Amino acid sequence: MELPSYEDYYLKSIFDTDLEKFQCDSRLESYFKEDAKDTETELIAKTYFLHKQSAANPLVGFSISNNAINANIDLDMGIVHKARYKTYPAVLIGRFATHKDYLGQGYGLLALDLIKNWFITNNKTGCRFIVVDSRKDALDFYAKAGFEEYPEESPNVNNKFLYFDLKAYQEQMRRLFH
Repeated sequence: MELPSYEDYYLKSIFDTDLEKFQCDSRLESYFKEDAKDTETELIAKTYFLHKQSAANPLVGFSISNNAINANIDLDMGIVHKARYKTYPAVLIGRFATHKDYLGQGYGLLALDLIKNWFITNNKTGCRFIVVDSRKDALDFYAKAGFEEYPEESPNVNNKFLYFDLKAYQEQMRRLFH
């Protein structure tokens, strides 16, 4: 499978990334260095890293897996009546971290844009939403990327469940580039 890229930015699999060069929040770093390969081997999640041609270190790491989002009145309003269901397919960003040396430089937003474009361009199984169970200290970051709060509570009281509508994004991209 060909991974997405943009100019001199590109994604690489966890197996093609030097993990010793990736430093971030200690809990997330522990996941990427100790657990992520196992979740990939067990077919639970896929982990990728955003790289830049001129950067020695990976910029951003993230894990994604399949998920679903429960229907509610807000979600249903954007979906034609005959295509409405009790749940909708989604991709979950399970872990997401920017290398400590590159925080605040826009690389996290760039990685999210690559993910969004990847799923509207190569949407092979049907995926309407991107979801994240965000730590509360990252809510502003995800809001900048267009994520919205979902009305259901996260099982973790320190987190907030967010979603991003890929169909609306796809239509926005079509208007911009056609």
